[in-house]
Parts: sequence; C-alpha cells; structure tokens
Amino acid sequence: MPFKSLIKFLIDPFAIFWLLLLIILGAWFFKKRRLLRWLVMISALWFLIISTPFVPTLVLNSLESRFTPIYIKEISNIEAEYHIIILGGGHGFDSRLPANSLLSRTALGRLNEGIRLHRQLPNSRLVLSGYSSSGRTTQAEMMRQTALLLGVKEKATILQNAPENTREEVEIYVENYGNTYPVILVTDAAHMPRAMRTFVHQGIEPLASPTNYRLRGSWKRKWIGLPSTGNIENLRMGIYEYVGMLWYDLKY
Repeated sequence: MPFKSLIKFLIDPFAIFWLLLLIILGAWFFKKRRLLRWLVMISALWFLIISTPFVPTLVLNSLESRFTPIYIKEISNIEAEYHIIILGGGHGFDSRLPANSLLSRTALGRLNEGIRLHRQLPNSRLVLSGYSSSGRTTQAEMMRQTALLLGVKEKATILQNAPENTREEVEIYVENYGNTYPVILVTDAAHMPRAMRTFVHQGIEPLASPTNYRLRGSWKRKWIGLPSTGNIENLRMGIYEYVGMLWYDLKY
C-alpha cells in the first residue's frame, strides 16, 4: 500500500471504527473480558462521535466558513484580465455521454462556479487544471469540452494538463504566469483553506470563490441527529483537509 494511501486509511474515522471491531474480536477470542468491555464502550462512543452531527459539523464548518463566494460588486476593476483557476475534481469515460456528464459532481460544481464568474468578468480566462491517470483525456481537457458546450469561447480557456495534485497545479501556474494576472481560485469550500495556503506559499494571493458546500443553511447548525454515513463523510473530509495542511507545512 502506497504511503499516502496508508495514511489516508489510518486517519479515516470509519476505518478506525473497523480496526476497533477487529481488536474486539481478538479480545473475545483470547477471552480478555475486562479489555473486551472497555473496547466495546470505546467503539460505541467512537461510532456515536463520528456518525452523529455534532463533531462532523463542527470540524467541516470550521473549514467551509472561512471563505465565501465572490460577488462581482465586491470586485473594484471588472475589466481586468482575471485568471479564474479551477482545480481538477475527477472525471470518467463513456463514449455515449457528453463531456458534462463525464465530469464528477465535484468537478462540475467547480466549473459551474468558474463560469458564473467568467460571465461577469468580460476579460477573464478560465484556467482548467488536472491530469489523466489513464493517459486518456485529461481532467483539464474534459472541463474545457464542458465549458465549450456551455458557451465559453475556446480562446477564454487555458489548460494545465500535467498537475496531479493541488501543489503541482499551483507550481505549474506560477512557473507559467507568476504574478502577471489577478487570480480567482475556485475549489470546494472545504478544500479552499488548504488550496489558498498553497498559493500564498508560492507567492500568489488569489481571491477565493469556494463552491460545493456540504453544509448549507440550517445544516451548518445541526448539532443533534441520528447516525448517518453523511456525517461520517463530513468528518472524513474535514480530517483529510486538516492533515493535508499539516503535512504541507511540515514538508514545505
């Protein structure tokens, strides 16, 4: 198992729950009754923590609430040649389907936000980013095809076909353009703090316009509720982002 995959597994709250169950099975097999009782209580408590709203909402909202989407009235010079950088978010392949149906929900949400801004900034260009692990159509190319289907002019798009992750997306952009253009960054609300930190570290201070919020309206204040896989996913996402920021700070 690659190192990064191992780390993701070990910090996954649901994977930790399954590991606790395996340890419980071992304690039962070896007749460690006192240990077994403690492990059952710890496992039950852990399951409640990760699957009910309070902790997942607290963790994820601490990320999603740091930035809000841009409204054009907030931009002083709408005639500037903004580069709207849209980070990659995944796609698939199916010859029956148009490009917009092949983008993941994450990528489609990001592209949708980028196009919203592009429509209101007449001289802006969309910087579409992301590689292809299969060697076929890249994420950047798939987003461009979708953007063209939605009425964006090809000359208003810039492709970054090589980057595999956020750090590489930033480094390649800086290598090509430096601080030449004002930048607007579009990515998931939960991912935005880590992405902004990466850009600032490379000497770029973009405007943030997050999208794909998981917590909206009353869900931001939902502290009590029944266990659900959605809560586990919210906590997983929040943990990944905080660990990602810590890893980046330690490594770079």
